[in-house]
Amino acid sequence: MARGRPSKKAHIIDAACVLFSKQGYQSTSIDQVVLAAEVSKPTVYSNFPTKLVLWETVLESLIERAKEDMSACLHCLQESNDSTFTKGWVSLWQVWVEKAERLAVYRVLLGEQHKLEASTLVLFDQFETVLESMLKRWIEACHVSQDSWFLLKAISKEALLMPVLLNQNRMSSDQLTLLLEKSITTK
Repeated sequence: MARGRPSKKAHIIDAACVLFSKQGYQSTSIDQVVLAAEVSKPTVYSNFPTKLVLWETVLESLIERAKEDMSACLHCLQESNDSTFTKGWVSLWQVWVEKAERLAVYRVLLGEQHKLEASTLVLFDQFETVLESMLKRWIEACHVSQDSWFLLKAISKEALLMPVLLNQNRMSSDQLTLLLEKSITTK
């Protein structure tokens, strides 16, 4: 492989990610991936013996990207002197829901879970753990009681994630911030 040139495997993963994000798991075929990646079918199958293996590799890639995005957001919040707990919490959620590929992961989980293997469900858990670990780190950094965790997460999920997934209007940042401020218990 030439220096600085992306591998075919990475190129296939990127092309598949775009397709899975737009069409979902079931509606994406290996033939579409071959066309989008501009590689041969044997090249795809030599790297990914099944569509499930390709999807799980894409999901692993999305987990790593999410870790990078969320860590960067958390770092900015921790360095900022003007971010309150609730504004930072909402910011973390907004960064999470703004990526189409992350929303696609939820859509696959919600719509196609019955067609997936246990190994994929383990990856979904790892995917959600990225968000949860960043939120917990923010709670700890702001000295907010862990007793508030479930309530904060449930409100945020219903106010931000679910409306986006269902193509509905989501609560404004200011409204959500006020609602969360009423819900938290500080140490």
